[in-house]
Amino acid sequence: MGYVVAGYVIVLSILFLYGVQLVWRRRRLTRAVERLEPSATPGDRLGGRGTAPGTRRETGPGVGPAGSR
Repeated sequence: MGYVVAGYVIVLSILFLYGVQLVWRRRRLTRAVERLEPSATPGDRLGGRGTAPGTRRETGPGVGPAGSR
């Protein structure tokens, strides 16, 4: 009977340590994302426009590559 209890204690201890590791990893990842988030949005660096000048392709009548006429 003592071996059964010892087995449960070992298994539950391993599961607890695994859960602690997952929580620690998630917090670490969240902090890393928060650190990188401001540099990941180009709209913030370009004054809120969202795209760099000349990178948005405009289509419609009369709009085409240079020299297409």
